[in-house]
Amino acid sequence: MFAKIAAIIIGVGVLACGVLAQRQQRYELARDISRAHWRMLEQERTLWALRTEIARRTSPDDVRTAVQRLDRRWRAIPYRLEPVRLDAVESAPPPRRTEVGG
Repeated sequence: MFAKIAAIIIGVGVLACGVLAQRQQRYELARDISRAHWRMLEQERTLWALRTEIARRTSPDDVRTAVQRLDRRWRAIPYRLEPVRLDAVESAPPPRRTEVGG
């Protein structure tokens, strides 16, 4: 009888330790996710501040002058409405340009 009770107590103790360990891991994971999210928000704030500073310091005329100084030709960035499949990029025809609103 004593052996059965001792085995039950030991089993319950092991289960309790396992549950506590799982709970501690969950708390640590939540903390790590929170810290990563906070770092991501800080990086986004920094990025937007840098974008604002670049936009404030740069005008279209300055960009045109810099490109002309480099003796480069302006090329339009292609605009695609449909998603691009990576395995079909090389064989895909160039996108068709359509007029909007007319």
